[in-house]
Amino acid sequence: MRVHGDKVIRRRNGVSELKCYQDGREQLEQDFYYLCGYCGKNGKVLHQKFHIDHFVPKSLDKSREKDYYNLVLACPRCNLSKSDKWPTEDIARSHNGKSGFVDPADPAFDEHLERNEKGFVFGKTFVGNSMCNMLHLDIRRTDLYWNAAQLKMQLKELEELYREGRLTEQQKDIYIEINMIFNEYIDQAFIKGE
Repeated sequence: MRVHGDKVIRRRNGVSELKCYQDGREQLEQDFYYLCGYCGKNGKVLHQKFHIDHFVPKSLDKSREKDYYNLVLACPRCNLSKSDKWPTEDIARSHNGKSGFVDPADPAFDEHLERNEKGFVFGKTFVGNSMCNMLHLDIRRTDLYWNAAQLKMQLKELEELYREGRLTEQQKDIYIEINMIFNEYIDQAFIKGE
């Protein structure tokens, strides 16, 4: 399964250079569906304000600091883990086939990283393994927030049935059970610093 589930992250066309890179936040949130570009965490579900990462670090290429096409919506953990890392040290090459990064808005991203059925993110290639290591995805509980997001969608569906007056007694019991599991995932994510 893809890191971002059924959401395909692509930056919109036609965005000119920003006055300040923070000016691109609203467009990034929409283009990234409020998901961390690197680990797929849903900022809305966990009520987190995400950071804006510079894919090619500012420290290596100041000219791309306000370039919308160099910005990535990232959860705090991924952004702080990535920081100024750029293994190739060549601003024109994000990876060398063994280590480096792939832009989450690039279709090639899915060739390198994947999410398993339990919700963990893992590398499919050397570059994917490198990304997992540098972003600490190999030791983070990426399953917690993925499963929390899946449960939140189920809760919303049941809440809609309730508003329409169509929620059965059995569905009420299911709602309570899902809500308890959801809260447990949220608590665990908080404990793990996610």
